[in-house]
Amino acid sequence: MKKKLLAIALAVFVALGVGNVVFAHGAADNGGENGWSFEEMVPFMKDMHPNMNQQEMEQFYQDCHGSNGNEFPNRHMDNQF
Repeated sequence: MKKKLLAIALAVFVALGVGNVVFAHGAADNGGENGWSFEEMVPFMKDMHPNMNQQEMEQFYQDCHGSNGNEFPNRHMDNQF
């Protein structure tokens, strides 16, 4: 039983580790960008924020991701409850 649990844990660890390496390598190839530009995010943003117009969504995207999509603002995005 312990061997089975250890094997599963090791497999999950390796899979997640390889996934992170591949993601980081892909981001490095794109100049640090993860491939999600504003244009690619618009359909998802429309689903999540149907009452926002294009200009509001672009401002929202820039506030969250910076002007080129891979910069994070100086403020933290933590919930302020």
